[in-house]
Amino acid sequence: MKRHTIRAASAAFLFAALGSAQAADRKGHTLPTRDGRCAMWITAEADPPPGESTTWSGDCRNGLAQGVGTQEFVRADRSRLRYTGPVRDGRWHGRGRLQHFAADGRLLHVVEGMFEHGVEQGVFNELFLEHPQNGSLDAIRQTGRAVGADGVQVQQFYVDGAAVLMCAPDADCLREAAAEGYEIREAGPGEAQR
Repeated sequence: MKRHTIRAASAAFLFAALGSAQAADRKGHTLPTRDGRCAMWITAEADPPPGESTTWSGDCRNGLAQGVGTQEFVRADRSRLRYTGPVRDGRWHGRGRLQHFAADGRLLHVVEGMFEHGVEQGVFNELFLEHPQNGSLDAIRQTGRAVGADGVQVQQFYVDGAAVLMCAPDADCLREAAAEGYEIREAGPGEAQR
């Protein structure tokens, strides 16, 4: 049995991102929003290079983003990430959508699923229009389903922010993850709203 445990709550699944024991150990820091009213958690080994910035459309509590809103993170190379969904203590937390854009504004990748404490956990629906790191979709096309002229749709199973299994979009990726040795257990009372 693989060492990571994923909790399932009826048909909706509960996953951990930032704030779990593993996530709390992740390196990172807060990055103030451009307007200075609050900050977002950025998982990174070092401080962001000059030119990186973030915005947040939701509420702030104790200087950190809180509630439901949209975060726009602009990298130094002008590529950007847009997260829409709930945030707790400056970290993505709940069912959200993350979009990756190239510096020229082209949409590259869309990820939808449960975030907890800032990282992906469990089964995510993903649409690749271009691979954000290397541009090649060859490996993804072998598993996924074509969408439009260039897109590929897949499901991926994440553990602590790392994709560990890719499944066809109509597969039961959670069942496949269990078959691969990942423990799936029912969430206890009150865990669904962490």
